[in-house]
Amino acid sequence: MNSPYGNYAYAMLTANALRTPDKVALVCRGRSHTFDELNREVNRLANGLVAAGIAPGQRIGSLLSDSLTIARLYPAEAKIGAVIAAFNPFWPQEQIVATCKLSGLDAFVFDEANAAMAAKIRPQLPRIKHWFSIGSREDNGVMALDPFVAEASDAEPILAGFNDDPLAFFYTSGTTGVSKAVVHSHASTKAISDFLLELPHDESHVWGTGPIIWGVGYPCTMGAALYVGMTVALQDDFGPRPFLAAVQREKISHVTMLPSQWADLLANHPHEDFDLSSLKVILLGAEPIGSALRAKIRKRLPQVGLYAFYGQTESPYTCITRLSDTPEKPEGVGRPRAGAAVKILDPLGNCVVGAVGDLAIAGPHRMVEYLGLPEKNAEVLKDGWFFSGDLAILDASGRVHVLGRKEDAIAKAGRYIRPLEIEDVVMTIPGVGEAGVVGAPDGAVEQKIILAVSAEGGAAISEESLRSILAERLPASHQPDLIVLSEALPHTQDASGARGKLLRRVIRDQYQHLLGA
Repeated sequence: MNSPYGNYAYAMLTANALRTPDKVALVCRGRSHTFDELNREVNRLANGLVAAGIAPGQRIGSLLSDSLTIARLYPAEAKIGAVIAAFNPFWPQEQIVATCKLSGLDAFVFDEANAAMAAKIRPQLPRIKHWFSIGSREDNGVMALDPFVAEASDAEPILAGFNDDPLAFFYTSGTTGVSKAVVHSHASTKAISDFLLELPHDESHVWGTGPIIWGVGYPCTMGAALYVGMTVALQDDFGPRPFLAAVQREKISHVTMLPSQWADLLANHPHEDFDLSSLKVILLGAEPIGSALRAKIRKRLPQVGLYAFYGQTESPYTCITRLSDTPEKPEGVGRPRAGAAVKILDPLGNCVVGAVGDLAIAGPHRMVEYLGLPEKNAEVLKDGWFFSGDLAILDASGRVHVLGRKEDAIAKAGRYIRPLEIEDVVMTIPGVGEAGVVGAPDGAVEQKIILAVSAEGGAAISEESLRSILAERLPASHQPDLIVLSEALPHTQDASGARGKLLRRVIRDQYQHLLGA
């Protein structure tokens, strides 16, 4: 017999509703929801889905922009054993259709903000039997879910989906074509969420987050905070200015953000006008963290513990470490957290220490597989290890130093140059807001270096001044062959209101023609 604690949503939410029913779990749009209230809201939605015809094991796609709906829907689906398939509203129509087909969906849920897109894709997806709208009227072939929910009980639904059963398809952040569907189980998702147990926290702390629209963001942010009994301040817009206001208003203590988001916030927004003293923990990851940016963050927020983390959708939060205030040498992203393991392999497949190699990961937080991609699975999943596609070094003390994607490394002068080696120096130049470095042409044995730079708000910089400074600070092998001044560097987009990962590939595509022959 399966224990209810083998169900991700029960372990994350119901357990806390039983333990601390009156504690505030969620604050959203000025309203507080206790753990008991939020659990009952989720139960009502889960029972409404069952009444509408959803059965355990069915795959439910969702295209949602409303953050509170998302906060309720995912655990509701998890409780009844449906498989979560959450799509990004910023995807183009053809990518949504292709990803729906890849995922083999049985049902699809959308809200009013995405009703027009749902109407466009429905004729192309005849396999999907159930189309549900939230907050929108019924249409031909579409059922309004709200009436089912209004009549449903708020008692615990019959649980389905436990341990190794599939919980979700979390999609990779590809910007073209079909994103890979990363299959996570109830067990692996619980293992993702418990990373906060290794960080300083207590139940008085507040986790701040924007809309968790798609991907592995839910268990990595909101789900993790609820799992350990923290309050979540859920914001509809987590862009720079709303973020600053939310920290001051909700006394947010913990956040996870990209380094580029902090570079933007400190360079271009009135952060000095806000009280940020409640911040206690900032997790920085998904991009390399330069020492120049770290220094800027520490100057503005001396009370904060800065933590580096490493992970991917396939294996979130593999490593987490607190960054020292005055590092004497590179610290990397720390040792693997409890229950996880890494190894670095040279081109011959030998484990190495102190040398650059391919980073492989094992642990209960690792994905099950890529859906419908047997050849890719055979390539990246070997003997229980996930081969990440990142280059890294394991030092003698067991700390991991991630050098970046193998595809981002610049081949020049017989060695690989990491973009961060150049970007970190450029970021120390007064007036520089952000820097992005790529090698071109793509895949060439010998590449040229393109440097794209955006200025801080109101600052004036020139190519000549940059070249003059870099000539003194960088070796000849690292000097850029092309410098481009841009109003803004390309980043991924989601519905959070903040910039996403730096798209180095787009920098290459936009500017490599300027290199000439």
